[in-house]
Formats: sequence, structure tokens, C-alpha cells
Amino acid sequence: MIVGAPTWHTGSDEQRSGTPWDDWLYDTLPSLDLKGKKVAVFGCGDQESYNDYYCDAAGELYDKFVEAGCEVYGFTSTDDYNHSESKAERDGKFIGLMFDEDNQDDMSEGRAKNWISQLKEESFM
Repeated sequence: MIVGAPTWHTGSDEQRSGTPWDDWLYDTLPSLDLKGKKVAVFGCGDQESYNDYYCDAAGELYDKFVEAGCEVYGFTSTDDYNHSESKAERDGKFIGLMFDEDNQDDMSEGRAKNWISQLKEESFM
């Protein structure tokens, strides 16, 4: 599975979107039998305007899929991004591919192509 989400910031640590998405992520996903499934995560956000929680929703996706026993593929470099904090960052890398269509839309296509190649090399596909 390749899954992604935009980040909505409501000031909450969890269930931040205020939409039915929260119900799915926090109630439905944990009840699914996903042990051993391959997952790759992407996120969308605005690293300039929302510098301190850039792509946090992708980090929340990662956490819930790992808790469900999934194997996550496609970690990427944080180089060339301008953010101060993100729940999508682990040990200096993003847990998948992060996009910023507001500030770096010219980089999105190349990032996506490179990520798909990376996923193939990692035997995700």
C-alpha cells in the first residue's frame, strides 16, 4: 500500500484534522489485520508557513501502520527541506516522501520519480 495525507493543524497532538479521517486512523486502522503488509507513506504540507509541524499527518500514519505490524519502506532524506520539526522525521530521515506544493512544486515530480525507483530497489513493488 502507498498511503498519504495532508497535514491539518488544530493544536492537538492526535486526531488533529477534526474530520472523519481521525476516526479511520485512530479507530478503524488499529482493528485491521495488516501484520507484515508493505506500506510506503507520503505527506503533503507547507514547510514555510507551518515550519514546526510540517507533514505531521504522515508521521501519524507511519506510527499507526507500524503499530498494526506493517513493514514501512521508502525513507527519504530531509535535505533540501526547510522545516524545524516534523512527526514525519525519524533519526534524521523522513518516514517516506514529503511534498510541498506551496514552496517546492518544481521539485515534486523529480522527488516522486526518485522515490518510486527507490521503492523498486527496496523490493517494495
